[in-house]
Amino acid sequence: MLSFNWHHAIERGAAAGLNHVATFREWQTLRRGQLFRCGVCNEVWYLDAGPGNLTHVQPERLPLVLAWNENAITLSAANLGIVDSIGPTPPDVYGNGRERRVTPCQVTTHAGERFDKAMICVQADAPVASHINFRLGSEIADVKESPFALPRAVREASSRACEIRMGYSPTLIEMPDGAKFIMNGMTSFMAVTGYEASQARLTSGGDMSLEAAPRFVETPDDVVYFIMDGDPDWSADMYSDGPVTSQPPKTVPSVRKTWWQRITGRLV
Repeated sequence: MLSFNWHHAIERGAAAGLNHVATFREWQTLRRGQLFRCGVCNEVWYLDAGPGNLTHVQPERLPLVLAWNENAITLSAANLGIVDSIGPTPPDVYGNGRERRVTPCQVTTHAGERFDKAMICVQADAPVASHINFRLGSEIADVKESPFALPRAVREASSRACEIRMGYSPTLIEMPDGAKFIMNGMTSFMAVTGYEASQARLTSGGDMSLEAAPRFVETPDDVVYFIMDGDPDWSADMYSDGPVTSQPPKTVPSVRKTWWQRITGRLV
């Protein structure tokens, strides 16, 4: 995804930044934000109404952006009540994900399609992020709990996990048979054969203190985000009272070597 901050480019006054801005011409004003075209290649870019990022709109994404612009998108009161009862997965402790509020669920569309791994995605700006599989929330007929959604307390704990290695923010969970899994960063779904996501529970200790390496909870690649209008509004009252994740200890006081010690020869 190509993006730069429009306001910073102007405020800094550097020749390179001003030349970048001068390249674009206004094309269409949306119900939130604006579309521009590049004066060199005629590609479409979107200027959001929040932080002021100008983001390239992939040609195949433009029809969805224009459809999103036609009408406000809201949920029925009944479906909204279900979404509220499931609860959102918060952004992580570093602020990643604050631009949208996502709630894992199962969605059935008016056309009869069913998506077992879906997100109700509340965000203010247009659905331009090319790495997200967006669809319009106006397609939604019915919302239910997803069979692959993790419990709210588990999801919240994954969002609160701190990074202990580069790109590694672990949260340890345990299944009824004693099997342990690691989630890396904010995690909403678990699709592992033989296990029900709803049965996952937080467990104490850290993954590096285990004798056997835990399995990772992989993020499914078929999650569909149904975009809805609204302010993500990440305030404190949007969190439940679920427990937070515990971090691995600095040392491992076990006589038997853990999987981490066997690989690295280190105690931490």
